[in-house]
Amino acid sequence: MEQHEITQAGPLLDAQGNLREAGYAKKLLPQYDRNRIKGHVMRIKEWDYYLVMNGQFALALTIADNSYMGLDSISLLDFWENTQVTQSPMRLLPMGATGMPSTTAEGDSASGGKGYSLLFRREEERRLLYAHMEHFDGREPLDAYVELTGEPEESMVICTPFDKPGHFYLNQKINCFRASGKVTVGEREYMLDTADSFGVLDWGRGVWTYHNTWYWASASGLVDGVTFGFNLGYGFGDLSRHRKHAFLQWKGP
Repeated sequence: MEQHEITQAGPLLDAQGNLREAGYAKKLLPQYDRNRIKGHVMRIKEWDYYLVMNGQFALALTIADNSYMGLDSISLLDFWENTQVTQSPMRLLPMGATGMPSTTAEGDSASGGKGYSLLFRREEERRLLYAHMEHFDGREPLDAYVELTGEPEESMVICTPFDKPGHFYLNQKINCFRASGKVTVGEREYMLDTADSFGVLDWGRGVWTYHNTWYWASASGLVDGVTFGFNLGYGFGDLSRHRKHAFLQWKGP
């Protein structure tokens, strides 16, 4: 299979709402515009998902507007204690009202409800993640502040069509952020330090068909002192122009 690399910036969709250019890119060159979508409004999916972790724990934060359903999720995995807690409140029929950014280069994502709030803020040289939930683990509250820096120059961007007009998937995965900050759950504290803590952003926008299968694996860390990350994927769509796999070696800080 010959993979096609997208090398020029331009609109993601044509006048019919189909991908102008299917393939992969090393930066977010395709320009997403929700107003160009021609597929059914109930099939539009937009989400920002961040995972930060080190050898002790992992924190996953999600803000998603899936048109018929909004999903805001917080997961905490404690590797030392072999525990995990996930809370995923849902919102009915947001239909794009969440206001998800059209690019990862700028714009904030925010959502909340009764007893919780999430904010992902994009600044020039860093990303700031805030999370609060009053009753996360039983009646214990969760508060998180995370700062992500050292964004690599390259990332994995894929533009995937489906075998149905007006359906597509734009995805960017940015590995190898350096993470710092703190997560508290009741009296417990979890610390993130750039020396050993990393983060990944999974950013997705698209119009999906109803039935899909999707698997994803991702990692970021150090190999012989060099920052190294990868993504492995399998699933939906027409993959004749690209694969959902990427390896990243980053010699930055």
